[in-house]
Amino acid sequence: MKRTHSWTWLLAVSLLLAGCASAPPITGPADRPSAPAAVPGRVDAAASIATKGPRKRVAVIKFTDKSAYGRGRLGGAVQDILITELSRSGQFILVSRGADMDLVLDEQDLAGTTTIKKGTGAKAGEILGLNAIVTGAVSQFGVKQKSATYLLGASKVQTAEATVDVRLIDASTGQVIYAESGNGVYEESSTQVLGMGGTKGYDETMEGKALRAAISKFIDNLIQRMATIEWSGKVAAVDGDEITVNAGRKTGLLVGDRLRVFGEGREVIDPDTKVSLGRKPGREKGEIVVTDFFGEDAAVCRRKAGESFAVNDIVKLAR
Repeated sequence: MKRTHSWTWLLAVSLLLAGCASAPPITGPADRPSAPAAVPGRVDAAASIATKGPRKRVAVIKFTDKSAYGRGRLGGAVQDILITELSRSGQFILVSRGADMDLVLDEQDLAGTTTIKKGTGAKAGEILGLNAIVTGAVSQFGVKQKSATYLLGASKVQTAEATVDVRLIDASTGQVIYAESGNGVYEESSTQVLGMGGTKGYDETMEGKALRAAISKFIDNLIQRMATIEWSGKVAAVDGDEITVNAGRKTGLLVGDRLRVFGEGREVIDPDTKVSLGRKPGREKGEIVVTDFFGEDAAVCRRKAGESFAVNDIVKLAR
């Protein structure tokens, strides 16, 4: 009878432990802080900021994957995560990425320099009508595993760690105006008791969760820095006193908004380094007022003051 009770007790303990075989994932070891992976449906503080003024047009281009582990595929994952996070903020118009746009911007060597490639200035960003470009690199990624064996079972902990470097480029000048790195850690653990419980192999979703944890370290700062970039648009058509601009209701303009109009200006190249110093602002030509909207994102304006307005003139919100 005593042996029966002993086996019953042992079986009950085994089942109890097996029920807890797969411990919930945690973010980062206890001895160092790491932001949690993004939770679907969660509203961040940055996402709750109300949009003020016109929304900037932003492109997130594919990040360079410098990690030996990722074999070039982690850059696209970072790009997708950042597009999602910036879209959730509600403060930006994310320009649709495509093979052509990535190619045009990649040729500017944005990921590896402090300015757009020598002699080219901000041409690519201007062509695409952008206010800002976000790029960078996955500089480090790795996965390690720790296993332990006990009298009645075994445990295994898998840890994925990622470092993401981000750069924010003002598309009107071609200059890097913000740069930061984020380190993220994600862990998953499993336990077996008497052969019962989790026996997890490598889970590829750990990659995304570690990257999200890394991005969470700088996403709020990135959004705040992007908000300081001055919005600008362009004159798309001139028909007498009626001026059409390439921004409208979607951008956040309102009927009655006043826009200052400037000439295109010109790019200035440092004579010593041959690096673009940015585009020198053109002369101010006058002011127009938004009267109506049409299409996906365009506005009709009327001339309030000034003359000689032309296609490709720059418009900025009058304060």
